[in-house]
Amino acid sequence: MDLDNYGPVPTRDYDYVVCSKCGSEFQPQIKTCIDCGAPTVPPGTAKAPQEETLEEEEPELPLSQDPEVTVLYTGSLLWAEELKKRCEAQGIPGWIEEPVGASPAYRLYVPRRNYKRAREIDREYLQEEVPEVAGLAEVPPPGVCPFCNKRLPAGALECPGCGLVLAVSDAPAAASDLEIVQALYAALEEGDGDRVLEILDPQVEWIQNEGFPGGGRFVGAEAVYEKVFNRLADEWEGWGAEVGRWLEAGDSVVALGAYRGTFRKTGKSMRAAFAHVYWLSDGRIVRFEQYADTAKVAEACGLDR
Repeated sequence: MDLDNYGPVPTRDYDYVVCSKCGSEFQPQIKTCIDCGAPTVPPGTAKAPQEETLEEEEPELPLSQDPEVTVLYTGSLLWAEELKKRCEAQGIPGWIEEPVGASPAYRLYVPRRNYKRAREIDREYLQEEVPEVAGLAEVPPPGVCPFCNKRLPAGALECPGCGLVLAVSDAPAAASDLEIVQALYAALEEGDGDRVLEILDPQVEWIQNEGFPGGGRFVGAEAVYEKVFNRLADEWEGWGAEVGRWLEAGDSVVALGAYRGTFRKTGKSMRAAFAHVYWLSDGRIVRFEQYADTAKVAEACGLDR
């Protein structure tokens, strides 16, 4: 036996030991790692920490491939978060998946066994926000199959989930009214003023709630851009309109969602529900009507109602 400052050291053909878990090195008489508590072993017999971690971790299955869950909602994050909260209040767990690829939409998943009740909660929330939606047909967001709600690959002509034929010709189709309205929100989000003016008819009639910032009636694309959109950008930090639902209403397109933003003068933030109704002609928006929760907007502005 040899001696050192820590007492007798057994004679061995190695002069140190390593932790079997984290790989830390110690004098040979140390039998337990002082860092993590795992047993020590002779050098060369412990697995590298990286190897052990790789063996212990299993790749997480994407929600879209999990057979135990299904999509309840596809759209804005604000709407998905509120719907998830309402489902969880009823004992139904939910998981939100961030946008994939070029799609801007978030997806809320729930267990398949709870889908029927979750769908009822979804409709209750929708009608609570905008009672007028009863009876209107819902339109799926871009990149989602209108039949089975499966995400579509870019350029898909057929749904890989249910086989629905989405296109029968290679010739480019004219943009639908829905696509034109969706392009307006995208242009506003990107700050593309030229595109906004292309989408609005030169003599568009734009009607906003009284009591809303810039509320009133405006005529003309230039007037709408300057007195509505530019005013909102000047007065609000992070102003945006996130659409949670698209609806068909005869000859018009309806967008349901929520405004977000922080009023610069007060520093107060808000989230306010809205319903936007659009009428189009010859590929341009000719009329707009707004219905919004003006009380929440006024509160953020510091106004008495």
